[in-house]
Amino acid sequence: MEALRASVERALSPKSTGNKATTSGKATARRTPAKKRVRSAPREDLSSLSKADLYKKSAATDVSGRSHIARDDLVKALSSG
Repeated sequence: MEALRASVERALSPKSTGNKATTSGKATARRTPAKKRVRSAPREDLSSLSKADLYKKSAATDVSGRSHIARDDLVKALSSG
């Protein structure tokens, strides 16, 4: 009977499971770490850019019809997406 008890104690030891051994034989619950907030990049002030700069940005983001869009409409298109 003593050999069985020793075997159970070894099975519940912290070395084999990574958790603390308990008297009931159940492992203790671990807390999960809190999730970190991911902040978005600060928005660029598009209204201060030239139409050429806005065109380059709209080309990079694939705004359709960008060659025919007015400067103010490019600002609106880029700030919405």
